[in-house]
This record gives sequence, structure tokens and C-alpha cells, in this order.
Amino acid sequence: MTPDEFTRIVSPTVLANKSFNKIFCIGYNKTGTTSLEQVLRLYGYRLPDQHEQEIRLSKQVFSTNYQEMKGYCSRFDAFQDMPFSQGLTYVAADALFPDSKFILTERDSDAWFASMCNFHRKVFQAGEMSKLTEEDIRDRFTYLYPGYVHDTKTMLLSVFRGGEREVRWDKLYDKDYYVGMYESRNAEIKRYFSNAPDKLLVIDITQEQDTAKICEFLNIPTHMKIAVPHSNQT
Repeated sequence: MTPDEFTRIVSPTVLANKSFNKIFCIGYNKTGTTSLEQVLRLYGYRLPDQHEQEIRLSKQVFSTNYQEMKGYCSRFDAFQDMPFSQGLTYVAADALFPDSKFILTERDSDAWFASMCNFHRKVFQAGEMSKLTEEDIRDRFTYLYPGYVHDTKTMLLSVFRGGEREVRWDKLYDKDYYVGMYESRNAEIKRYFSNAPDKLLVIDITQEQDTAKICEFLNIPTHMKIAVPHSNQT
């Protein structure tokens, strides 16, 4: 059976059983989000083109402007990657789209950091990541549009002391800083949903053999579980 045939067979039942609003995949990049996207598409959920989503939403959302996000997300069923994998975007999504489901993909912290560095090294044709500077990010790292990578790194590296913002470019690809940020965000997401456990699924998709947990969370009949496709491996 081809993927298209599978989707054609199961999607009417999957969508008829949809008892929630949207699905937001809020795990950090390089935690299996591409595999999760593929699973959701196979079950017939509508997801936007990732690049279009990033261009349309990221800059506005990171500037706390959620008007475009509200209109754009109304057209689809599920979302992953930027800007939903960053910061507190999940809080805005929860407020704008009540009764939605959230999936936090996570993996071993050391494995996540190594995968992220390897991916960025390949995509940006960089050398030793720890030697990169703000100038490298601004002038050499081109993705989607000029300044996009610099903007996202600025947000990631921002710390606040007494209300004053400082961008810690000295922590660019510093393992301790990144792992601390990654683990802190995951813990905050779990705290946020602690009184609404039915809204959050925490899953290490790199360790899952099939989609049984995802099916249970999204009210998909368990006989429709499939093997997890492990996509975009670095």
C-alpha cells in the first residue's frame, strides 16, 4: 500500500474522530519534528508548507504580533517547526485556539545538541561551531530571507537583567547554554499543561517503533497505528 492509498483509506475516520481544535507540535527543532509531521500528513491532517509558515509567521510572532498567526492557522489542522518550536508561542496558540492538542517531542539532551550542531554545520557549510561569531550568523548564514537566522539567534541568546536585555553572542553554540535553555523550556511546557494533561503528549519519537501513543492521544483507532517514519536524520 502506498502512503497516498493509506491516507485515502484512513483519513475519513481520523477526521471524523477529531474532537479537538488544532494540533501544535511544539518540540524544539531536531527532536523528530519532521517525522511527526510525516505521521500527521499520513493520517490526513492538513499542514502548511513549512517555509511559507516560517516566512509568514516567525517575524511577527517573535515581535508578539499574533494577528497573522490567528488567520493563517485557521486554514490548517496541524503545525510544526518555527515559530511553534520556539519560546512561549505555545501559550499564544493555546489562547487563540482553545481545545487544541499539543505534542512536545523531546530526546536526550546531548543527542539533541549534537544533532542540531551537525545539521547547522551541514546546512550553513560551517566549520567548528564554537568558533562562529555574530558576524558569521549575520553575513554568512542565509535561510529564507536576509536576517532571518540572525533574528532567531538573537531571540535565543537574549537574557534579561533588571529589565535590560543582553544578547549573549559569547554563548553561540555553547553546549551548556543550549542544553540549559532546551531543558528549561521543556520543563516549563510541562508545568504549563500540568492541570490539563489531556492537552499535552510528551514523546521521544526517536525511541518509538509505532504511532500507538499518537493514535491514543488524537483519538485515532489503534488498529490504524503504523511504524514511525524516522525522517530527516542527520
